[in-house]
Amino acid sequence: MSSRKFESGASKRKRKRNAAALTESLRGSLDKFFKTSTAASTNPDELAIVAVDVATNENDEENVDIGVGDNNVSDPENTVPASGAQEQSTSIDEQPVYTSDIYDPSNWDKLDNKVRDILVEKGSIREENIEFPHDAESRHFSCGHYFRKLSNGELHDRKWLVYSKNVDKAFCFCCKIFKSSSTSGLANDGYSNWRHISQKLREHENSPEHIRNMNSWNEMRARLWKKETIDKELQQQITKEKERLRQVLIRIVAIVKFLGKRSLAFRGSNEQLYNPSNGNFLAAAEMIAEFDFVMQDHLRRIQNKEIHYHYLSHKIQNELISLLAADITSSIIKVVKEAKYFSIILDCTPDVSHQEQMTLLV
Repeated sequence: MSSRKFESGASKRKRKRNAAALTESLRGSLDKFFKTSTAASTNPDELAIVAVDVATNENDEENVDIGVGDNNVSDPENTVPASGAQEQSTSIDEQPVYTSDIYDPSNWDKLDNKVRDILVEKGSIREENIEFPHDAESRHFSCGHYFRKLSNGELHDRKWLVYSKNVDKAFCFCCKIFKSSSTSGLANDGYSNWRHISQKLREHENSPEHIRNMNSWNEMRARLWKKETIDKELQQQITKEKERLRQVLIRIVAIVKFLGKRSLAFRGSNEQLYNPSNGNFLAAAEMIAEFDFVMQDHLRRIQNKEIHYHYLSHKIQNELISLLAADITSSIIKVVKEAKYFSIILDCTPDVSHQEQMTLLV
């Protein structure tokens, strides 16, 4: 019996199906490395490059984020790259850092007195250049609702009106802050019926409950500015503590920038102060404390257990790294948008923990 000298039709069709299945499985793989921002997708003339994490862990060992005082190995991926280069870890175990925005009205359900004082003193914060999403009726919130047109044609700013992009709803600043007993959606869960938003705003701003809360807001803000509140001494202590922590954070951010620019590991085998194996971050803080009274006083309070929040843990380090990396990314994107020509180099290499590190150079 002679052997077949050519491939059969069934074998060809099977090979073709396997190739098509492989092509389909690889579809969109490049999107794991890049994604286009929403703003850029609406304007073809603008370009946005954003590096994202890729799950290509070569081993199945789980990276556990240890708390203060426990063992924690050196973390080479927690370094901020130099300007023009983005180095991203591809570990699926390291979760991104999220910080709740206290200026978002959707997070004002449970406010303590300190946060409420900050919000009253700062006032309503409105984010500019927002693309408001459309509802099922193709309607959306508009910045024109921030102003009320009077009978004489003048525009009056509704400073009490704030918009939450996280939940796509409008809120009343003073009624939400002072826990109004009103059943209006603007004072509780927010209002998103954009068809009747104009009528709802007129009804709300003329209600007695809203006027009472506006007076409370204005009175408390004036007292905070003049430092004539009932708890005047307590407010002075809070202001003094805020300034102290601000100075401490300035020094902590400087340490993060120093280690990140030189691609140095942040943590050692433990996170205890004045331990030889605590890593570069805590060692740098100890060195600054030898010459700086602010950091020296801060470390003394930590050792004497006078304060609970010391801002030296690995979570704070990761959060500061993420914030600095986001700022670097935005600055690079700004330069790329303004440039007429630019080139891109992409390279990957495994680190000491056998995890792929992606570097993007623009």
